[in-house]
Amino acid sequence: MSKKWLSLLMAGAMVASMAVPVMAEEETEPDNTITGDSSADDAFVVWGWNDDIKNILDTVFAEAYPEEYSRIVFVNTGGSDYYQTKLDAVLDDPSNELYPDLMGLEVDYVQKYTNSDWLLSVTDIGITEDDMANMYQYNIDLGSDYDGNVKALFWQATPGCYAVRADLAEKYLGTTDPDEVAAYFTDLDTIIATAEMVNEASGGTCKLFSGYDEIKRSLMNSREAGFYDENDVITLDENVTTYFETAKTLYDSDLTYNTSQWSADWYANMDGDGEESNAALAYFGCPWFVYWSLSDTWQGNTILVAAQEQCFWGGTGLAATAQCADTDLAAKIMQCLACDTDSMVAINAQNADFVNNTAAIEAIVESGASADGNGYMYNADQNFIEFFLDKADAIDASTVTAEDQTILSLLDTECQAYVTGEKDLDTALADLTSAIHDTYSYLSVE
Repeated sequence: MSKKWLSLLMAGAMVASMAVPVMAEEETEPDNTITGDSSADDAFVVWGWNDDIKNILDTVFAEAYPEEYSRIVFVNTGGSDYYQTKLDAVLDDPSNELYPDLMGLEVDYVQKYTNSDWLLSVTDIGITEDDMANMYQYNIDLGSDYDGNVKALFWQATPGCYAVRADLAEKYLGTTDPDEVAAYFTDLDTIIATAEMVNEASGGTCKLFSGYDEIKRSLMNSREAGFYDENDVITLDENVTTYFETAKTLYDSDLTYNTSQWSADWYANMDGDGEESNAALAYFGCPWFVYWSLSDTWQGNTILVAAQEQCFWGGTGLAATAQCADTDLAAKIMQCLACDTDSMVAINAQNADFVNNTAAIEAIVESGASADGNGYMYNADQNFIEFFLDKADAIDASTVTAEDQTILSLLDTECQAYVTGEKDLDTALADLTSAIHDTYSYLSVE
């Protein structure tokens, strides 16, 4: 094992440990939920952090391959906070009955695994370039190691956007017309002006965003440079500085409720009325966010607008492990769920995913399906799938590296220190650079 890879593993463990104290106040680490007989001689074990993969295995794959489906054992670790820690321990023990033959990998850490010895290249299990011909290039890049070997295949494409609550837009922006609403989000200066307008008009009971971190993904997932260059010298793209400065403006002017994404307060602001109870008018989103994360208040009440930077957020890759017990079955699952056009149309019909297959998307648009994003779209002026078409084509994920998840966690710490006045900008950025080097000693400070 290389020193670089060992450093990646240790940093991943550090991120997990940083999450533990917060979670410990709310709940203990859950036991794995196991579906199927892992002791069967022909068991084929698939890992995920929730039931998203299981749900499409139970339907789309089961219909196509009922006999093979009966062999699948699914391990749900009970949440993404625990996933890597549990998974890594088993990956180091191929004799474990629950050693994964196939596993899901989220975009935030997929590069950690593709650049390891834990995964097989898809060509090693019989998946060809023709099989991947309809995929969006950015997802192929995300699933490839630094040498260009594809190891993970995605069934979703995840272009970024802002989701706007229509009733609040009508009240505080004066319109529900998608084009007119979009004009309030064209660039960061406009977004700041919009935030000021909403805050003043509502007397502070409605804010444009729940927290300043709503702009984070749009800036971090549209960087022109990675966190280090080809010589392993740490670099901070100008989007990092822009994020810090814009977050500071939002904080100092009291233009958000200063919540953290996924917190209870952040969720609560989805449902306020913007008069008697606090409400956020917009959340940063993407296809899965709309129909998976928005509350019922947003049903039939959501307008989508482009983010000020073309970006992406999330997505799940499927990868076969180095000790996979049946590479033929792994290939069947990956081809069915991430390559086959008809199967991916079926996935969209089941959960409204913007699937990672241009031929499937074309068929979905032609059929008029998924127009309402599982009932979230405000009116017929917007077709859920059509909205994301040009945005998916333009995504560039070439700056993503195996270290990004940990670095972004370090970035959050320094951004908060700057925003709250604990540090000035130069100190926060310098401390971020130092923290990256301290975490990854092979990355140098120029």
